[in-house]
Order: sequence, then C-alpha cells, then structure tokens
Amino acid sequence: MRDKRLLIFPAVFALVLIPVLVVALLIYQPNDSSADCDCSAAANVQPHSHGSGLVTELRDGMQLIMNVSAAAELYQLVDGKLELCGELTGDMKHVTVDVIDARFGLGERLPVTIDLAIRRAGTGETVVEATAPAMYAPGHGYHFGDNYVLPGGATYDWTFTISPVDALRQAGTQDLWLEPVEWQGSFTLDDEGGVAGKAASPVPVGDFTRSGLHVTLSEAPAVQLYAPDESGDSAPVPLEPGSRYFVVDVTDHAVNYEEKLPGAEVTLAFARDGESFEVQAEPVISPLYGFHYGANVALDAGDWAITVQVGGLDFLRHAGAAVSLARNPISETFDYTAAGSPLARRGE
Repeated sequence: MRDKRLLIFPAVFALVLIPVLVVALLIYQPNDSSADCDCSAAANVQPHSHGSGLVTELRDGMQLIMNVSAAAELYQLVDGKLELCGELTGDMKHVTVDVIDARFGLGERLPVTIDLAIRRAGTGETVVEATAPAMYAPGHGYHFGDNYVLPGGATYDWTFTISPVDALRQAGTQDLWLEPVEWQGSFTLDDEGGVAGKAASPVPVGDFTRSGLHVTLSEAPAVQLYAPDESGDSAPVPLEPGSRYFVVDVTDHAVNYEEKLPGAEVTLAFARDGESFEVQAEPVISPLYGFHYGANVALDAGDWAITVQVGGLDFLRHAGAAVSLARNPISETFDYTAAGSPLARRGE
C-alpha cells in the first residue's frame, strides 16, 4: 500500500507536466523572437548625452534642444516586430528636437506634436516639410526627429512648430503650455556634410555595468576648464600641451535608471610598459553634455591600459536604495591607443 502511495506523486507530476510541455511545443516559434533585430550595436553614440545639441533655448517654461547629426539607423514597430526604417544615404542628416519641462518636473520630457519645415537659405526652397515622429534612443531618451535628405554645401533655415502639451492639467498647471510655440534658426553644412560650428562630441572608449552603476569612459579634444574661487570668480585651470579630455559618466542603473550621480570619487589610472600614473577626474559641468567627471591628460603616443575606478558614494540612502547601489569601489580596464586626435582616429 505504501509503494502505491509513492507512485501517486510521480503520476500527478507527469499529468501536470505533460500538458505544459505540449502547449509550449505548440506555441514555440523558433524563427520568432522578441529581439527580432540586432539593434544593440546599431548606434555609435555618446551615452548619456542629455542636453547636448546645436541650439538650446528656454521658451515658455520649456527647454528646447535642436540638433543635426549623422543619419541614424531607426526601427519601427510593425505588428509587434521591429523593422528597419528605409535605407540610409550619404546626404541624409538626423534632425532632432527635445521638448523638456523647465517649470515643474524639471528635466522631464513633454508630450507634444512637432511640425518641421527646412528651407534653403536665400532661395526659400522647401526641402523638408513633415511632422517629426517621436523616437527613443540610448543616451538621449524620448525626443522627436527623423532622417532627412540635406545635401552639403548649403545653409538651411528651420522652423519647428510645437503644439500645446497634449495632456490634462491639474490645478496649478491649467494655464501653462496652451498655445503653439514657433521656434526658428539656421545651420550650415560644409561640402562634406559636416555641421559648421558644431562642437565635437566625445568618442566612446568603453563602458561597464556593475553594482547598480553604469560607467562610461569617452574622450574628446582637450578643453579649457575653469575653477570657481571663494570670491565668486572662475579662473582657468592650467592645460598641459598635448592633452586630450577624458569624460566619465556615472549613472544609476538600478533605482532611478540612468540618472547621473554626483558625489562619486572617480580615478583614471594609465599604464603601459611598466609606466603608470593616476589622475583624479573632477566633477565638471559642460554646456554640451551636462554633469560628468573629467580630466585633461597628456599621453605619449602608443597603447595604454586605462582603469576607471568609481567609489566614494557615501551619501545617505533611503531604504529602496540602501543595497541597490555600489557600497564599495568598482573598476574596469580598457585598452586605448593614443595616436593623434580622437576625431582623426574615428575617421580611420
């Protein structure tokens, strides 16, 4: 009798498991995947480029950011699957605008509709007239824009017409963002299609995610830094000849996703052939890419190993963040070749 009881348990288990396996086999589609495109490596962008742009303006309680960059690989959802949005051509540019709350939920994206018109300066010929679709990008977030054919060697006038914010209002916001905003400007493309007067974006070296933090190392041409003093003035920091600028972004990857974290201690260690030295990456504010940690460093040409260490996050923590963020220093090492300017190397 006891043996029969023991047999009941495997029998019940089989009765439950077999139907589940049958259903799984019936619905399994080997050629169907939620990751139906390899989009992870599609874009070579500067992560966490919040606030960067060609033109920035505060208007009617909104921060507006307009940018022109190389054409981007875009995907659209069709019946629940991602499909590539057309072919890219050499005379395409990616024109975008960010609409950000500068009044209440500071830094939050606003739901609007944007109509875009781009005309050739001088002739007034309309080359683009469209509603800019909403899109989402790594290091950029929710914004509006698209790829447009804009041949080089020309100056263009642009007009964005931004609709009233498309949302119900609570008391205190009922009288805000009720009228369209018209925003205008111009930009010039050189014969090679580059944007005249646009500052170079940092070039990614590498990034890593660990202990609830996302850390990104990038480089750019040397930049002049200024240190504030007790009198309320800023004085230039000495800049060693032959330097390049290293940018470190430290963002929350666990609690407030991709929010930049002040208060860290960031060290860059450079090593090669028995030679090594360390540099402190100080907190820096940039008009192009906002808060980050940075340092100008002079390196001899050749191959280097750069170790980024992030620690010192000893601020108080609420219960939900007590264990999610790093409690000890974290680090990662990247291979790096110092040979000319980063922008020249990017084109090789």
